Amino acid sequence: MAGTVRALSFTRHTGTGDSAEQRDVFTSACAARGWSAGGAVREFGSGLRAWWAALRLVRAGRYDVVVVDSIDRLAETESGQLAALEMLRCAGVRLLVARDGTDTADPVGAELVASLLTV
Repeated sequence: MAGTVRALSFTRHTGTGDSAEQRDVFTSACAARGWSAGGAVREFGSGLRAWWAALRLVRAGRYDVVVVDSIDRLAETESGQLAALEMLRCAGVRLLVARDGTDTADPVGAELVASLLTV
């Protein structure tokens, strides 16, 4: 990808204090990769509404990649996590799971997500 990669943070909040921790992981991941750390979409509760907002921002060309702290921050339940992964894959949205380094722009990361979706 030419130019600066613009990253969007996706955070899911389950308790007090987790917002700052997720933001720190996001900014550290962006700094380590030389990416521009941008805005955030925050999910409170369950469902995929926040993911739809993130997709709109990426499709509008405002961001190149969505960064999430860990796989369990994708959604409240395992089925919700799989639904979010499938939604992103179908939309062609690049995802970085910061804590484990899974990047869907990398063939290994893309294969890992594909294997999760076929289980």
